[in-house]
Amino acid sequence: MRNSLKIKLDHKSQIFHNMNGAVDEITLKMKNHEAYVENTAMKTTPVVLHANGPTNTKLELNNLGNYLARSWSSGEGCIACKEDVFSLSDRERSEFPKVFLALFVAKPTPFIEDFFRKIRALDYPKDKINLFVYNNAMYHENVVEEFVSNFGQKYRSVKQIKATDEIVESHAKTLAIEQFLNSKADYYFNVDSEAHLDNPYTLRLLVEQNRSIIAPMLVRPYKAWSNFWGALTEDGFYSRSFDYMDIVNNDKRGLWNVPYISGCYLINGTIIRNEATRPNYVHGSYDPDMAFCYHMREKGVFMYVSNRIDFGHLINPQNFDPSRTHPDFYEIFDNKWDWEQRYLHENYSENLNPDNKPLQPCPDVYWFPVASPRFCRELIEIMEAYGKWSDGSNKDLRLDGGYENVPTRDIHMKQVGLEPHWLYFLKEFVRPIQENVFTGYFHDPPRAIMNFVVRYKPDEQPSLRPHHDSSTYTINIALNTPKKDYEGGGCRFIRYNCSVTDTRMGWLLMHPGRLTHYHEGLLVTKGTRYIMVSFVDP
Repeated sequence: MRNSLKIKLDHKSQIFHNMNGAVDEITLKMKNHEAYVENTAMKTTPVVLHANGPTNTKLELNNLGNYLARSWSSGEGCIACKEDVFSLSDRERSEFPKVFLALFVAKPTPFIEDFFRKIRALDYPKDKINLFVYNNAMYHENVVEEFVSNFGQKYRSVKQIKATDEIVESHAKTLAIEQFLNSKADYYFNVDSEAHLDNPYTLRLLVEQNRSIIAPMLVRPYKAWSNFWGALTEDGFYSRSFDYMDIVNNDKRGLWNVPYISGCYLINGTIIRNEATRPNYVHGSYDPDMAFCYHMREKGVFMYVSNRIDFGHLINPQNFDPSRTHPDFYEIFDNKWDWEQRYLHENYSENLNPDNKPLQPCPDVYWFPVASPRFCRELIEIMEAYGKWSDGSNKDLRLDGGYENVPTRDIHMKQVGLEPHWLYFLKEFVRPIQENVFTGYFHDPPRAIMNFVVRYKPDEQPSLRPHHDSSTYTINIALNTPKKDYEGGGCRFIRYNCSVTDTRMGWLLMHPGRLTHYHEGLLVTKGTRYIMVSFVDP
C-alpha cells in the first residue's frame, strides 16, 4: 500500500519530527531573522513538530512555539504579541473591565510601605476594582491596616483577612477565588508583597494584552531570579530554558508561553468561572504558586510572561529580620536597589557628575549630599533603641587595648549589627566621591575600623577637644539639623581657623584625617546633636 500511495516513514525528520524522546535532537536556529528548527542528528529541517508523550515534551514545544511560525523574529521582535490585543484608550474609564485585585502579604517582607504605595499608584479606576487583602505577618499589621483604612473606600469593595485570623496562604488564595466568583469582575489580578509594580500602567497593559493568564516579568535587581521559569525538571521544579537569561536580561523582549509564573499575574475571568479550568492552590507538598501552575498545565491553560516593557521588580525577603529596629535599613545587600531609592539623598548622583563642583566650606574639606532624611532619622532611632552609649571616658573595652585617646559618647555600628553594611556603603557610595576630590588616592575597598554614631548633649558631652583622627580621611554625616534639633555645635578646623556650623542633615563632610586637619567639636548649648563618623583607611 505504501508503494501504491507513494508514502514512506519520515525516518530523517525531513518533514515531521516527533519530539517524544527526541527533544535533544532538534535545536532552534535563525535564518534571515526567522526561526526554524534543525534536526542536528539528521541535518534536516522539519516543518512539522509533534509533541506527544510526557508533559515536559509538550512544554518544550510551547517554548519553541514562542519563536516558530513567525511568532518572534530577531529583526522584528515579538510578532505574536500583536495578536488579539485591544486598547483601553478607546474606552471611557467608566467602561473599563472590572478587576478583582488580590493582595497577599504571606510573610514579613522588606519595603512593604513602597509595595502599597505602588498599588495605590496603579493607573486604573479604583471604582472598577474589588480589593482583597490578605496579611499573615503580624509585623505588617499597622501598615496593612493604614492602607485599608485610608484608601479602601476608594475601591468597589474590600475584603480583608488579618494575621490574627490565622489562615494559611493556600487557603487564603482559594478564598480569594471564591470571592471573585461572587463578584462581577472580569479579571483576577494576583499580587504578592514581593512584587513591586514600579510601572503604574502595569494592570491596564496586562488587560490589553488579552491572554488567558499573563504575568509581568519581574526580576530581583542585579540578579537572575525572576517570577517565571522557562522549563521544568521531571518532578516539576526549576530548570533553565535555553533562552531564560536572554529574556531575564531583556536581550529578547516579547510575550512568552512558560510553564511557571508566580508573584503577580492576571487571569481572565472566563478561566475561573469555567469549573474545568478553575485555579487550585493545593497539590501535595507544593507551595501555592507551584500548585496553581501544576493544575494550569494539567488543564492545558497557557500561562504567559511579558517583558515587552519594564513593569517592576522583585523584593528578596529571605534574610529580612522584623525583630530589628527599622529592619529595612539592613537590606542594603539583599535589596540594594530599593535601599538606594529610600536611603540615598535625592541629589546623590550629582556627586558623580564630572561637571559638578563640590562645595568646599574649608580648605580640603568637602561637602556632599549622601543620605536621605529617613536614613538619618532611622539611624538615630536604631542607636537610641539599642541605648548602650559609651560613657565618654578613656576606658573603652570595645577597642583593642581598651583605651580611647579622644573619647565621645557613641555607639559603634558593630554593636547594632551594621558593620558589614556600613563598610559596603563606604565602598559603593563614599569611595567614588572620594576618588573625585582626593585625586590619585585609590583604595578599594576602603578599610574602616572605627564607624560610630556620636551624641552631643549639653548635660552629657557637649563638645570634643582638639584632635587628629586616626585615618587617611574622615567622613562625618550630620544626622539632624542645627537651630531645629539643637543649638551650637559644628566642627572647627584649627589650622585654618575655619568652622562648619550650618551643617545639613544627610550631608557628608570629608577631610584628611592626619597631619593637616587638626579639629574640634564645637559646643552644643541646647538639644541633641547626632553625627555618623568613619575613620577611613587608618
